[in-house]
Amino acid sequence: MNSGYAIPAVALVVVATVLVGAFGLRISRTTSDFYVASRTVGPRLNAAAISGEYLSAASFLGIAGLVLVQGPDMLWYPVGYTAGYLVLLLFVAAPLRRSGAYTLPDFAEARLASQGVRRLAGAFVVGVGWLYLLPQLQGAGLTLTVLSGAPDWLGGVIVAVVVTAIVAAGGMRSITFVQAFQFWLKLTALLVPALFLVLAWQGDGAPGRPFEEPATFREQRSVRVDDTLTLKLEEPLTVTVDGTVDGRTRDGARVALPAGSHRIEAGTRLTFDADTRVPAAGRGADDALSPSRAESRAERPLYATYGLILATFLGTMGLPHVVVRFYTSPTGVAARRTTVAVLGLIGAFYLLPPL
Repeated sequence: MNSGYAIPAVALVVVATVLVGAFGLRISRTTSDFYVASRTVGPRLNAAAISGEYLSAASFLGIAGLVLVQGPDMLWYPVGYTAGYLVLLLFVAAPLRRSGAYTLPDFAEARLASQGVRRLAGAFVVGVGWLYLLPQLQGAGLTLTVLSGAPDWLGGVIVAVVVTAIVAAGGMRSITFVQAFQFWLKLTALLVPALFLVLAWQGDGAPGRPFEEPATFREQRSVRVDDTLTLKLEEPLTVTVDGTVDGRTRDGARVALPAGSHRIEAGTRLTFDADTRVPAAGRGADDALSPSRAESRAERPLYATYGLILATFLGTMGLPHVVVRFYTSPTGVAARRTTVAVLGLIGAFYLLPPL
């Protein structure tokens, strides 16, 4: 992306975020406003805020990247993330709100009457929050670097400064408005390109056949192999090799590879001619991305899938920055309605990144 557009766009989002947070500051007057927004946040606004907090860089960028690199099996992640809110709906939302607590350690102590449990819950909140925060700062840094060429630490610093200022100034009231705004902004950022892609596809006569044809290089393309892999050819291929193929080292030579499997060593650069079919490549059995992943699929595919589902189910319930938002609901019933709305919003959002 041209930095001439990227930098103003990032600046506009930062300014808009600050202004939305300032609006929350204007109506934040009491201690209850600061900690739990006076427990007056309705289900629709709260659902948008929860979705905005939950759908971070991991969802906005990570899911699309996982599907692109490792295939549709990675769609179990958003399925598990979303279904985790069913656990919140059934077991957490209403009891948490009815407790009247301000924090998760308060809730744990109230339910179990133990200072030790309170301290343990506090340690978990800090630990989970820290582990969740670091990837977000990393994602902000990478995004700003890709868009504008800025140092990779700058994006994280900007996010940290803006969020800290908003939280310190307006508390939960400001954060509620900011996160709701962020959700609709991220959803729009996915919907607009998807809409134009659909319009372009329809304008081209809604072709279906190109999607069924094998992928080809539209122009001459040079590819560097970072890890040793096996290239599988269904037909003979002539390619320029700068490196080691099938145990023989070549320096920019044209090589005719017969159909079959060929070992490409790490560091080799292959130059493909235009209109050449993209060959299949694998680093392990069954074209898996790694031997361990191939073994996992072969030996215990259901175990791996069920383990992932269980982890994402329970992981959603254990995110303190999500769970604490139920304190802002007026009643336990409102907390349950909020969770139902979150399921709809997150489900709609997760339909877009895999596209």
